[in-house]
Amino acid sequence: MRTWPVALCAALLIGVAAFTLSHRRAPVPVTAPAVAVATPATPGQDPDPEPGTIPAPPPEPPPEPMPLAVALLPAPGPADANREPAAEPDSTVAAGPDGTVAAGPDALGAQAAARDAALADSAEDFFREASERLEQSPPPAAAALPALTLRHSVAAAIAPTLELPLHAGRASLGWVTQAIRSERQLPSLNAVRLEEILNNFSLRPAGSAAICHGVSITTESLPCPWKPSATLLLISIHGAADAPYDITASFHADPATVACYRLLGFAPLAGLRPGPLPSRLPAKSITTLALEIEPSSTATTFGSLEWTLNGQPAAAIPISHHLATEPSDDARFASLACAFAQWLAHDQPALIDVELLAALVREIASATLPPDRADLLTLVDQALQLEAK
Repeated sequence: MRTWPVALCAALLIGVAAFTLSHRRAPVPVTAPAVAVATPATPGQDPDPEPGTIPAPPPEPPPEPMPLAVALLPAPGPADANREPAAEPDSTVAAGPDGTVAAGPDALGAQAAARDAALADSAEDFFREASERLEQSPPPAAAALPALTLRHSVAAAIAPTLELPLHAGRASLGWVTQAIRSERQLPSLNAVRLEEILNNFSLRPAGSAAICHGVSITTESLPCPWKPSATLLLISIHGAADAPYDITASFHADPATVACYRLLGFAPLAGLRPGPLPSRLPAKSITTLALEIEPSSTATTFGSLEWTLNGQPAAAIPISHHLATEPSDDARFASLACAFAQWLAHDQPALIDVELLAALVREIASATLPPDRADLLTLVDQALQLEAK
């Protein structure tokens, strides 16, 4: 009987464990007075140290590199209140028809645990190392990407509170661009992560805001382009300039005025129960979130955004939509990025089609667009041309 799939899974679990242990912070060493200590010489040490000194210890080995499977994981999102909890992981390793070995839920759970531990230790270091690891690797094949499940709308009467994530990766836009421009095809569904595409751009909502100790949260609402009855809410979370802080943030929908809402992106990993969201917000970090809010009436007030800083409540932000206010250029561009990502992921296909995307591109196109935004418009047009073939 062939045992190499099992051996490969075991190697993956060992690598994940080694990565987790190597990225824990080491305790600060205690300095002791210099005394003469007779120790046997070790390779790389001076065999005849000066009297009264302690030979320098051998250099520590470099930390284990981040496993590619961990670098490929998206940032964690909140649980989808409209789904049944995932079953407990089992121990399976399956080989696909092309010979690609996919780890079962137990290995995926170990990878997610390593990611969560690294994020809790230092989100800034985790995303930097993940970016470096992905840059050193070829573009991932579709079989190497973890399977995602699209997030559903949630009834405000059933679950009025949504925990908001503080982090998003950046890798997805590169994978999408590679597929469209180099491979001349639309990307695989699991390569499309709306939150990562959105957070490749510097966006500044122009609505209500709150600030505390240099940490700020800014919001802006605008009519949802793909669902005229809904409101698109943008939330931008900015870290302080001088230090990291522990933060929690949540959207509190008013069941009297909100029928349902949905966090865009942050698709859960298939078959894996989500864990707690990281709460450490690095200095100078920026994360943009998007929520689709479906009102239950003609009301324009939808609830509030509440948050804490180092365990202390900060000023809540009321969430409302002013019909007479024109959306900012950043909000319009964010709506295009969200629509494009949903179209690629086959999310709400009855509402988001090629005609809608083409119309949004025409509305946003301008000779003064920053280069990165103009490039996304070109990418959308190229994708629409592939779809037409």
